[in-house]
Formats: sequence, C-alpha cells, structure tokens
Amino acid sequence: MSRIEFFFSLLTVACIYSAVWGGQPEKRAVMVFIVGIALTIIAASPSDGRFAQPEIGILLVDIAILLAFVMLALHAERYWTIWICSMQVIQVLSHIPIMIIPELLPQAYFVIAAIWVYPMLIVLTVGTYRHQQRLRQFGADRSWSDFSYSQK
Repeated sequence: MSRIEFFFSLLTVACIYSAVWGGQPEKRAVMVFIVGIALTIIAASPSDGRFAQPEIGILLVDIAILLAFVMLALHAERYWTIWICSMQVIQVLSHIPIMIIPELLPQAYFVIAAIWVYPMLIVLTVGTYRHQQRLRQFGADRSWSDFSYSQK
C-alpha cells in the first residue's frame, strides 16, 4: 500500500466513522478535513516543481483550516479540538523552514508539511470514540459550550 493509498484510507475511515458516530463538533471537523484536503489538492503547485519552493497556496489553505479549527475549539465542548488546533499550528509553521532555507530538500519540506494530518485524523477518531463512551455512560454529551452561538 502506497503512502497516498494509506492516507486516503485513513481519511475515509476516520471521516466516515466521525460523520456517522460523532456529535456536531466531530461532524464539523469532518467537513473541515474534507474541504481542506480538496483545497490543498487544488492549491498545490504543478507536480514537477511541487515543494521546491514555498507552497503559498497550501500555506493559505492551512491558515484557513487553522481558523476553522480555532472557531470549532472556541465553541465546542470537546478537548480534542485543542489538540487538533495545536497540530494545525505546527502544520502552518512547517512552511517557514523553506522560506528561511531555500535549499531545503523538497522531500523534507513535503514531510514536514504533511505529517501532522495523520495524528489529527487519529485524534478526531479518538474524540468520536470518547463521545460515544460519554453517550453510553451518561445518556447525553453536550456539543457546545454555554457561550457558543452554535448551541442547539
């Protein structure tokens, strides 16, 4: 199984699991992941020069994803959202080395820029599992904090 096949398999499993079994915060995170991946594919440079220079399009998508996750973390009654935000901050900061060290190998830049999505998907899956545990234990699991505009 190639790296790309593994990634899309993990993405599919995590997103389907969270979309079916998650609460509203988990479902919104799934949407952020799906839209973010699609925009990242669109924003990437042509394959012959990809990651040889700063990927500004991907950086802008990563910043938009970070803002979406920050908004989710501010309103959701979930701890996993904080973990995902912190990993997305690292994702955004991963674009800085190529700006400082232009001779950085494209493969190194790619790995630094892409690696954090794997633990983020795992955190989302664990967060969905914990949501299901709270539902079984307490019969309910609040999705939104008291001050959230998203309360339902």
